[in-house]
Amino acid sequence: MKKERIIQGIKWDYEEKVKIPEEFKIYLWEYEDIAPLEILIRRVLKYGNFEEIRKIYEMYPDKVYKIALKYPDTKRGVKFWIKKWKDSLN
Repeated sequence: MKKERIIQGIKWDYEEKVKIPEEFKIYLWEYEDIAPLEILIRRVLKYGNFEEIRKIYEMYPDKVYKIALKYPDTKRGVKFWIKKWKDSLN
């Protein structure tokens, strides 16, 4: 956990621990049932498919939006859809 934080060099905004939904456990191999929210969101954004990204966005819309734009390694297409979904809510 600390290793990923140091490598990124970016301070976490969401350190609270959350229960990992069953469909996302594959992305959080080093955790059993509970993981930091920011890691959960980042891994789904990085490794998830379109439907999984949409699901995590529906669960935590503001947090996913902030994290997607915060990290430079988030893919452009992922940012595009998250911005589009955010705009459709306004």
